[in-house]
This record gives sequence, structure tokens and C-alpha cells, in this order.
Amino acid sequence: MKPKMPNYGRVFQGHGKPKERAVFAAGLWKETIADLAERGSLTAGLVKTVDRYVRASTEYEFLYPEAMAEGPTLTAESGGQFANQRWHAVGKLNEQIGKLEAALGIPAKKPDGEAKKAQGRASAADDYLD
Repeated sequence: MKPKMPNYGRVFQGHGKPKERAVFAAGLWKETIADLAERGSLTAGLVKTVDRYVRASTEYEFLYPEAMAEGPTLTAESGGQFANQRWHAVGKLNEQIGKLEAALGIPAKKPDGEAKKAQGRASAADDYLD
């Protein structure tokens, strides 16, 4: 099965940095499709899931730096604070990406602390000593 890659140039047209987003998306698409094909898991249904995964991951990659620079709250001209919608969107995209990765069989990335525990750490004191 040779799936047809969506035209990510059109998908991200009108977004900030559309060409960079399209290049990132195309690379992620090829990498994910190749991984599924190598594992023998590539199906027509998963091709649609790969597309959703690529779109969400691309948005995340380009929104994350902006959201981190701005922080969870913004200051209004009047001096009050309000919630940063980019910050919220990045959190939701992260959740969605996790679910899509699970559907695609992509192993979850463990935080550094859990990676050390998986290596056979003996006690909780090891976390303190590190």
C-alpha cells in the first residue's frame, strides 16, 4: 500500500510560516508512514490517523515556542490579566498527540525520572542524590 501524502502546503496556507510548517509536516508524514510500513501496521484507517497526527504535531511545534515565551497569562492594557489561549491550545494539542501516538503504536516518551526508574534504580533516595 502506497498512501498519498496530503498537500501540506495548502493545509497550512494562511498560517504563520506556511512553508516551514509544510516542510516539517511532510518530513513527519514520511517518517511515520515508513515506520508503520516497516512494522507491517500500515492500513487505510491508520493513514487518516497519521494525517491527524502530523497536523496536530506541526501545530504544536510552531505554537509551543510562542506559548512558552508568553506564559500562561497575559496582561491587558488595563493592567488586568487573562488566560493565554496559545498556552491552553498547546496543552490540548499535547493531549491529542499522545492519544494519536497511542493509536499509531508509537512508544510514549518517558520523563527523565521515569527513564531512570526503568533502568532499575533501587530506592527513592536515588532521585534525591541525583
